[in-house]
Amino acid sequence: MFMKPMLAIEREVPFDDERYLFEPMIDGQRLQLVMIGGKTTLLTRHGNDVTRQYPELHNVPLRRPADVVLDGEIAYVEPVTGKTDFGTLQKRFRMKGSLRIREAMSLIPMRYFVFDVLYYNGIDLREYPLYARKRMLQALLEDNGYYKQMAFEVGRGIELFGKSAALGLEGVMGKARRSKYAEGKSEDWIKIKTPPNIAEPR
Repeated sequence: MFMKPMLAIEREVPFDDERYLFEPMIDGQRLQLVMIGGKTTLLTRHGNDVTRQYPELHNVPLRRPADVVLDGEIAYVEPVTGKTDFGTLQKRFRMKGSLRIREAMSLIPMRYFVFDVLYYNGIDLREYPLYARKRMLQALLEDNGYYKQMAFEVGRGIELFGKSAALGLEGVMGKARRSKYAEGKSEDWIKIKTPPNIAEPR
């Protein structure tokens, strides 16, 4: 059950707007998680199955059993600095051999930053407004060492952009609170990237 992802348009200047919520942009890989009948499937933004690459994500920390489709970004978080490392993520993505992948699950574990829920127990949630989907996600998913709900601020995009730049993050994503989840690029989702001369060097 692959649902084509919603994508953002770009804007150069951060902004404040109470009609939007703002999330940090994670330097990772877009990932859709489908859990039906207790079976977890992990799909890239193009619908490619990468379930075997990330066994640490197979056990989804739901507060109650459910069939769900989640949307988010996976990344490797360096345990000492707390910063993401895209090179390590690429290494995991390209890794072959079940034994090596199992070892990597402990040595270089991935973390899934979940920012949306698209389906719940037979109900397609894409027609629901974003703020309602966020509330459902908060009620449904628990954080643990591998799963984390994406933090967000309502209305304060400029402040979050400054914090993201100071931490060397990619930038911020602004999402209209009442937006439905639509396939492809939408003006309801806006990404503002941190300029290279501001972002901390990797």
